[in-house]
Amino acid sequence: MSNGDSVGNISTGLSDMINADSNPFHPLRLDRSAGRADLAGCSYIASRMANAKDGRAVVYLTEAAQPEHLYKFVGPAPQAGALAHGTLYVASLGAEGHGRWLPLVFARYGLSARDGYACAEAILADAADAARRAGASAIRGLFAPQTRADGGYLMLCDKAGPALTWREALGDAASLSFAWHGAHDPEAIDTNIHLRYDSRTAASLCA
Repeated sequence: MSNGDSVGNISTGLSDMINADSNPFHPLRLDRSAGRADLAGCSYIASRMANAKDGRAVVYLTEAAQPEHLYKFVGPAPQAGALAHGTLYVASLGAEGHGRWLPLVFARYGLSARDGYACAEAILADAADAARRAGASAIRGLFAPQTRADGGYLMLCDKAGPALTWREALGDAASLSFAWHGAHDPEAIDTNIHLRYDSRTAASLCA
């Protein structure tokens, strides 16, 4: 192999990594009337759309078959009922009410070829597994994500009241961090940090 071929292969590999989170072949297809979405063949319960400060569209999601994680998809304004490309994030609920959105993209957070993911498509094809590997928080129970002016909340389907409420940093729906509080049931949320809940449902570190 020539040096030119080596440079070309490296450049192609880097390009694939950079564009892994913006794959036009896997748009987020929305059914707004039903509150559903489809991404790479996986079905999700979807919130109504929010607008980021830079004009991008944001949709909060959870798995339709068995809700387990809170996701958000950030992409350009929709056309013909779909966001043509974008980035899928999953929520990680940290200590003292702080949270992060982890991007489920190739070569980050344990989502590489060495970890069994050949490409970005493999991540999107089983986002729940990718979310677990990335360190996302698992949320037990039947719930649906809803949009608020400054963030969103999870509405429990089997009991009254929200299970979790979050406020995006700077009030921007595309932010990578957020503040959160919940839940009414101390066992409703299984975070990747050991948490306890006081009577006001605020999270704090266990001693």
